[in-house]
Amino acid sequence: NLPVLNLINCARCIWVWIGGSLAVFLYRQFQQGKPGPTVSQGASLGALSGLIGALVGVVVYAVTSPISIPIFNSLARAFQIEGDLPFRSGTLADTISTAFIFLVVDAVLYPLFGALGGLITANLLKETHIKSGETS
Repeated sequence: NLPVLNLINCARCIWVWIGGSLAVFLYRQFQQGKPGPTVSQGASLGALSGLIGALVGVVVYAVTSPISIPIFNSLARAFQIEGDLPFRSGTLADTISTAFIFLVVDAVLYPLFGALGGLITANLLKETHIKSGETS
């Protein structure tokens, strides 16, 4: 319930929502005058974009962690943070195990948030399609 943490959480998930929305928007653009996706198709497109985002995120983590983990460890030492830190040593086994954990968690959460973004966008585009008189 801390306002700053809630804002950070929303900012993290907003990119997944935008990805789902963008998938629906692009799908509609490539339909060339045909009716846009239904709400259920929008949710499916958003979920698929979320799953793709989870896969891309794991690859980005695996590629950048050898650089970022030593930086985070240096910052923790500079700020004299003690105890169990979430930043591991950066060995290949640690990177693979952490990437696998991220993949499992993100493969569940990203499709959910992407589906929500796709569902909302498909519903909004359906409303604008009906209001503009472009009924099919």
